[in-house]
Amino acid sequence: MTKGRLEAFSDGVIAIIITITILLIDLPDGDDMSALLGILPLVICYFISFIMVGTNWVNHHHLLQVTSQVDGKILWANLLCLFVLSFQPVATGWVGRSGFAMLPVRVYVILNLAGAGSYLLLEKAIIHSNDSEALKAAIYESKKEQWTICIELLALALSFIPEAHYISCPLLVVAMAPWIIPDLRMKKVFEDARKTQDNDTHTQSI
Repeated sequence: MTKGRLEAFSDGVIAIIITITILLIDLPDGDDMSALLGILPLVICYFISFIMVGTNWVNHHHLLQVTSQVDGKILWANLLCLFVLSFQPVATGWVGRSGFAMLPVRVYVILNLAGAGSYLLLEKAIIHSNDSEALKAAIYESKKEQWTICIELLALALSFIPEAHYISCPLLVVAMAPWIIPDLRMKKVFEDARKTQDNDTHTQSI
């Protein structure tokens, strides 16, 4: 499978996930403020989920930009990422309609923690398959992954504490905050690889 086909498939799945999630929000059952407040928990949870899924999509794009070849390991790691993300609408609906009850929040945090873990596996699969020292250094020298896992583990711990569990979902946004900024690590590796390729092409033409 080509890299372009993998990107197109992933983009389609992620677009469907976001579409299904927004469809979970029903119209307010009335025309007053109390009706609007009735759907507010689901709107808040959708906002958090949109950030999570959207950030995953952006960084997935950056990661594939520095991928020169795709093999079976990358395909399966990518499918695992999409599999975990595909549960996002279910978890979002459960948390929002329960009014951020403890168990739904805990499941939601676990789901996002699993998503972070599956993304790390995809990174490792791409590093192994592409045998790029520059890519390996760019990822292993970063603290983004460690930050995300640590904050999400904190969110999971808080999800077991009554009243404190309300902080868990906002903490997920904090965990993803470093990823919202475009991944300059991948951009640098991509630009270096493109320069090397251009130089090789120029040398061959001479």
